[in-house]
This record gives sequence, C-alpha cells and structure tokens, in this order.
Amino acid sequence: MTRRTALLCLTAAALAGCKPVDQHGVRLAEYESDATEALVREILRTLPDPNPGVPKSYAIALGEIVLGRDFTPASIEFVKRFADLKLRIISASVLATIEPDNTIADPEQRIAAYVLQIRVMKRVDAAAWEYEAAWSYKKHFQRKKWRVTLEKDGKYKVEDLGVLEGNWQG
Repeated sequence: MTRRTALLCLTAAALAGCKPVDQHGVRLAEYESDATEALVREILRTLPDPNPGVPKSYAIALGEIVLGRDFTPASIEFVKRFADLKLRIISASVLATIEPDNTIADPEQRIAAYVLQIRVMKRVDAAAWEYEAAWSYKKHFQRKKWRVTLEKDGKYKVEDLGVLEGNWQG
C-alpha cells in the first residue's frame, strides 16, 4: 500500500511540474524567444486589414487552439515586448465572443480582435527555426509557414515560406 501511495505522490508531483507542450513536445514557454518576437513583429507588419479605419485589438496564443478547449496565451511579459508598436495587444485569456456572429473580441473595447497563433516552432539548426503561424480576424484566417534565421549581425531575418491554408484572398 505504501508503494502505491508513493507512486501516486510521485506521479502527481510530476504532473504538477508539467508545462504545456506543442505536438512535438516543445514547451510552449520556449516559444517566447527573440526569434518568435521577430516573427510576431513581421506578422503584425504584414497583416491584411479587412476593415480599414476600424479600431482593432490583437492577442497572441501559443500552440494548438482546439475549439471548446483551453489554449495557452502568451505571457504578459512577452506581450510587453511589443509596446513600442503602439497597438492594443491584450492577453488571449480575456478574449470573448460577441453576438450576433460570435466574433472573437476584446471584451473591454467590444471590438473584433486579431488572434495570432504561433502554432509550431521547430529548431532547424543552431541559428534557424521553422514556424507555423496563423492569424484570424472575424471570419478571415490564414496559416503560413515561416523561417526565422539569426544573422551574423545579431538581427533576425524572417522569411514567408507560403500559405498552408486560409480563406483570405487579399
């Protein structure tokens, strides 16, 4: 009986120490890197604007987003890295839906929000990563493959490797 209790305690401790991981076993906390920051900045820079002139909010999610289940929002510390952009970036944990069409929105402003999803991050070599990242806004979405490379000068080069899926025709 004591062995079973000890095993149960060890299992509980191990599970308590687990952090969310992606489909390849990479801890989602590792996504919050300088390379990912460079990628998010490029995505924000190149986002289409289906509603020009309308205020927008932005949120960043890490890993998979499964309907009806939780997802992992980027940490507040990571979100603060983008303060210089003067965009309203909120925690993905506070997103809500608004009627009549269940649009994902900033609940405080009651405006539609872009959701940026860093879905997969895979190290290719010592200075390069491949990502799958997506954005959604109202009924529009697009998922792309990206490559981020640390250059010799210490800057990151972000390459768009093409659309994997989506309904945005812009």
